[in-house]
Amino acid sequence: MRLKNKIALITGASGGLGAAICQEFSSEGADCIVVYNSDKQEAERTANQVRKNGRQAEVIRADISKEAEIELMYKTVIDTFGHLDIVVANAGRGGASKPILKTTVSDFKKVIDTNLVGTYLTVREGAKLMAPQKSGKIVTMSSVHGLGGTHHCSLYEATKAGIINLTRGAAFDLSEFNIQINCIAPGAVPVPKDPPPEPDSVLYKAWMQFTPLGRFGEPKDVARTAVFLASKDTDWITGQVISVDGGITAGHLIPSFIHYGPKPKMD
Repeated sequence: MRLKNKIALITGASGGLGAAICQEFSSEGADCIVVYNSDKQEAERTANQVRKNGRQAEVIRADISKEAEIELMYKTVIDTFGHLDIVVANAGRGGASKPILKTTVSDFKKVIDTNLVGTYLTVREGAKLMAPQKSGKIVTMSSVHGLGGTHHCSLYEATKAGIINLTRGAAFDLSEFNIQINCIAPGAVPVPKDPPPEPDSVLYKAWMQFTPLGRFGEPKDVARTAVFLASKDTDWITGQVISVDGGITAGHLIPSFIHYGPKPKMD
């Protein structure tokens, strides 16, 4: 077991990638702090899966964009477990799916507060707990949209690109404490709340055309990469970005829905 007896905190863990990461972490021997914002029932479902794998689970609600809630979240971790080994800053939100000319400052602030400020707070406060013990692993979550642009995604892409360089800069600051921080940039990984396009749609065929491995990803593809980054296998890896995307960024092509799918209605 690569994470035996480790204590791991995963934000955005009520479903999707976060739930899959909890599943993989616990199967590799880690106890998990399951952090959610709105869906307690699904968070409890994730925690129960961790327990089925024979590991301890604690469910905590926190709005990651709120500094006080992040501080309270980590206080609960210390009160419950005494220390922390791994942080996965997975929680995030989509941006305003519209052309930049139709976006507002309010649109931008919403996605910045969750994706960029939330990741920053999760990393900063988690690292404060790890620094005295001179060890720790932090995984941030970007996207292929943080590596390249496409139509109607500029606000989201700006925050996901910001997460990448937040990770790179933090790698220098945290190195003296033997804390490794790395980033995952997932490609198209459908989850129940964000299902794939219909197989007979033009957009589906475009993704298949541009993805060398010829399929959409599964949450476990990302989760297994998170296990790797959280393990001792990465003791000499920090500040890096791993694209888990079936190879699509090898050609740096992201199919645009304005070419391959129905155009959204604009307000």
